[in-house]
Amino acid sequence: MLLADSPFADRLNTNYVPTDSEVLEILHILVDPADELARLDAEIKDMEIAISRLKERRALLKVPIDAHKALISPMRRIPQDVLLEIFFSCLPLQHNALIDPAEAPLILGRICRDWRRVAYSTPMLWCFIHIPSPNYRFAPPTILSKLGRIVEAWLERTATCALDISLNDTTFFVDVNIEIHPLISQLLPVSRRLRHLALSGDAEFLRPLLRLGAKDLPLLKSIRIDSNINQIFSGSADALQLPSLEDVSLRITESVDPLSFPLKWAQMTGLSLQCYSSWSENGPEGGLTIRGALEVLRRCPNLERCELRMTRADDESVDTTTSIPLLQMHTLVLTGFHFEKWIPHLVLPKLRCLQVGDVILGDTASRPPDPYMRADIDPNHFTSSSLQELFESFPMISHLRLSSTTYSQAPVALDDAFLPLFYAPHDLCPALTHFTALSFCAGFSDTAALAFVRGRMVMPTPLQQFQVRFRRPMEVDIMPELQIFISDGLKVEVQYPSVPRFDAKEGLYGPQSLY
Repeated sequence: MLLADSPFADRLNTNYVPTDSEVLEILHILVDPADELARLDAEIKDMEIAISRLKERRALLKVPIDAHKALISPMRRIPQDVLLEIFFSCLPLQHNALIDPAEAPLILGRICRDWRRVAYSTPMLWCFIHIPSPNYRFAPPTILSKLGRIVEAWLERTATCALDISLNDTTFFVDVNIEIHPLISQLLPVSRRLRHLALSGDAEFLRPLLRLGAKDLPLLKSIRIDSNINQIFSGSADALQLPSLEDVSLRITESVDPLSFPLKWAQMTGLSLQCYSSWSENGPEGGLTIRGALEVLRRCPNLERCELRMTRADDESVDTTTSIPLLQMHTLVLTGFHFEKWIPHLVLPKLRCLQVGDVILGDTASRPPDPYMRADIDPNHFTSSSLQELFESFPMISHLRLSSTTYSQAPVALDDAFLPLFYAPHDLCPALTHFTALSFCAGFSDTAALAFVRGRMVMPTPLQQFQVRFRRPMEVDIMPELQIFISDGLKVEVQYPSVPRFDAKEGLYGPQSLY
């Protein structure tokens, strides 16, 4: 009997319970189909064995075929100059090369003998190195000695090329009985070839390098220092006075006055200062105020990129009348809790990237084409009038991103009263094409957001992107009204907090639980 003609067909896949006689009938019906199933299983097994044997034969044949194809691989015949271009493209762009066998340039020497010969005989591949020094209090001697040998071999491969070196160390010399840091002692002999240097660690660890002068550091163009105490600048700090030095970044976590640094301020093209104050019996000492920041900018007329963090409030009024021309500046970052309004007398004709306040870091690397500019602003640092003054100072802002890492109990400057300033009849920021407001900075309503988009889309330069992330529930669904603009190419992202979900297990196993 065919199973399709089974008298139980209408009861299959139900909860029906057969009687004893029906069970015997079902077993009789399944005899022939079960035999057929066993036969099919046997055929499948025979075919699987045949397929397995064919795969074995194929694998045995494929190995020599692949080996012969490898002989005529285009990579074997590639000219060395092209191979080197590929090698250079493998190096990291955002940081110095790592001492990691899985990354370039070390991995390039692990492919084959010929690649290793080419890589190890090309000094420029090894001119960049980041050295993560282990703590000399706890690291096993075998690791320390091996790291020293790796650095020594790496530096030998650089021949006479200029060097970019970053070194981070967590050792505190007060806890270690060594006269000079072993890795620093390896850098001293190659100091005349140092071009870019980044150092992080204890002041005593850094001192031997920073005491070198122009004779020992003739090529040094930039230096980054991250240290815990200001003793690093006590006595000699010749490395900060080099005639070749153009770019300086200093982060000092204890009391120091940045204006006391022995820098050749006028020759700086890049500058970053994060220097913190401390409290003494005479009040706050060190740190950078608004007044100090303005003085830094006055001393550096050739700056192209600048980042200043205000870490202390001014105890006197700030002069906002004297013009400060910064004719080459393209990037300016001003952060800190004591920055409350824009400085209108800064002359910045080439500014293309501006960051003011403690913003949520995003993709700030991109820069709009000339003559437009990108602005990342924390509006919690401003009143409505001072925020308007900031935007009026830069009519070429095309990419505006408003965000904040801090919560302010004061009214948000960017509210329903401020947003209409961006369209007729005021037309604030007429070149604006990308608008983003995140979290605490989106203090306006849904209807104000819709009016903003409508107002900007009829301007000579319409919006291309509108992104808002509210910290409140939706008031009005504006997406249907925005569809007409989305169909014309406007990119829109409007987000609201997710609705809290009921969790039946919440608190079940907490401190007060009975279980």
